[in-house]
Amino acid sequence: MSETFEKRQLYGGAIEIDIPRRFIDVTSYRHIPDHQELFSDEKSDQSVIIELNEFQDHISNANAIKHHYEVLVEDAGISTDKSVILNFRELTQAEMPNFDASIPKYVLLAQQKIAKFNETAENTINIYMALVRLEKSKTDLLITFNEAIALAPTSSSVAVVQNLTPSNDQSKSEQLFLTMLKSFKIKDYSLFVHN
Repeated sequence: MSETFEKRQLYGGAIEIDIPRRFIDVTSYRHIPDHQELFSDEKSDQSVIIELNEFQDHISNANAIKHHYEVLVEDAGISTDKSVILNFRELTQAEMPNFDASIPKYVLLAQQKIAKFNETAENTINIYMALVRLEKSKTDLLITFNEAIALAPTSSSVAVVQNLTPSNDQSKSEQLFLTMLKSFKIKDYSLFVHN
């Protein structure tokens, strides 16, 4: 089954990205911090998060994506034995064509064992994270795609999820993420003006 993508306007139209139509804008029913945009598909237990973070000028470009991932893990309270970075690399110009080649862009794949909400049942999640380093705008822009690849039998997700991606079929999910990245475009850089 092929995905149908829909162009989504973020941050009041300053940024746009193509996201599968099946994803719902979570801000329509839940408060999300101003620096984030969140889309979710409950039936596949997948989500897409776009966030504007402060540029970390004390960290090299090559290490910045690992730093942001480690902050995510720490903020979520995940122990280091339940999180692993599987690989990371620099993105090519063809993979994110709407940015100048001189702008550092990286992608990371990680895996976590994490419980949802207040549950104890731990699901296995793949995390695809992209980082665009906008030094002139003093922003580290993160695009994250999360997907459950294994559900604990007692997880609340078991009753809802219909389309779980098997853990041995990451290529489909990676291609989905890369398709989103390829469409990502900043239309109005005044979004990043700091007062």
